[in-house]
Amino acid sequence: MKRGNGFSLVELMTAMAILTVVVAATVGVLIKAQQAANGVALAANTQENLRAGMHFLVRDLMQAGEGVPPGGILIPTNTSGASNLNRPGIITPATTFPTANTLLYVISPGYGLGQDAKTVSASTNAVLDGGLATDIINVVYADNTLIDASGNYLNSHPVASAAPVCGGTINASGTSVTLAASCFTMPGGPTPIAPGNLILFTNVNGTALEYVTSVSGQTINFAAGDPAGLNGLSAATYPNGTVAAIKASTTTTTITRVWMVTYYIDSTTNPSQPQLVRQVNYPGYPSAAPANPPTPIADCVENLSFSYDLVNSGAPTGTYTNGPGDAPTPASWAGPPAGADSPVQIRAVNVTLEARSEYPFVAAPGSDYFHNSLSTQTSIRNLAFVNQFTTKTTATPGP
Repeated sequence: MKRGNGFSLVELMTAMAILTVVVAATVGVLIKAQQAANGVALAANTQENLRAGMHFLVRDLMQAGEGVPPGGILIPTNTSGASNLNRPGIITPATTFPTANTLLYVISPGYGLGQDAKTVSASTNAVLDGGLATDIINVVYADNTLIDASGNYLNSHPVASAAPVCGGTINASGTSVTLAASCFTMPGGPTPIAPGNLILFTNVNGTALEYVTSVSGQTINFAAGDPAGLNGLSAATYPNGTVAAIKASTTTTTITRVWMVTYYIDSTTNPSQPQLVRQVNYPGYPSAAPANPPTPIADCVENLSFSYDLVNSGAPTGTYTNGPGDAPTPASWAGPPAGADSPVQIRAVNVTLEARSEYPFVAAPGSDYFHNSLSTQTSIRNLAFVNQFTTKTTATPGP
């Protein structure tokens, strides 16, 4: 009998078995390729997230001290020499800058003052807190972009002068300043003067800092009760660092807007996704609509730490009161004597950011987050290039 055309059952089963093996292998390769692609994307996103946060940090650090006295801004101190300037940033409990401070330094280290570094377990989604406190930092610099419609910068003329004629006035108690429209037309731009701004007063008697609570026409007001604790201080109680203390009818006084920028980690609002936050000035006034709300600039940031390169350190090399190596913070706020260090000696800031991926990387036999870190050193432009050599004109005459 003649055999018909077609495949036998054995042949079909053999072909199907081979096809199944090929398809299974192909699917396995595709799954691994997809996992690899997801891993690359997660790693790249984590790196980009770190770079975005570092970009803002470096930009502000490079401007530290621009347009303000290199040593810092004199802040209100009472008759006992103690200050009480509130410190921005999420610090629990809320605190002030060290009360021994007579100056607001252009860089104020905050070693271990921030919230705890937190991460997440990829297997249980539980938030893990190792009890490591993060750092914060405060950076101060002047706003040199504030200009009116006539091309006058805020600090280009004194508040009151004869030539050019600037008929502005400063309230004797320091609660307001009124500018002459011919010398600066309020509110200026590109970012107009507004509540929440900090205004620096400078004359031969010193400096003073005030917090803007309202603006009315050509008048800038500094009412008491501001979140910084700068306004409404009498010269009798605070003889240094207030407008009332440096104000004199015959003293030429200029004003400048300054920014105090604070960086910190917020690991409380959403513990599973801690954020790097950039805070400009203080967020609490007016309470109904904060003038400068905190701005998250990077997500899933698990740690923020700083160390500082100091010039002419009084401590032995590699030994500091508050930590080894590059000083996590100067050993003292008061400045030398007795070998103590001060923020005015900072010449470079070393920054380290640590972050994890937004989603876990899923692969056999389990899943886990990508973790990465980014470090850099930023020389402080307005502090780094200081003449350290004694010359004929700078030498102290001998006996």
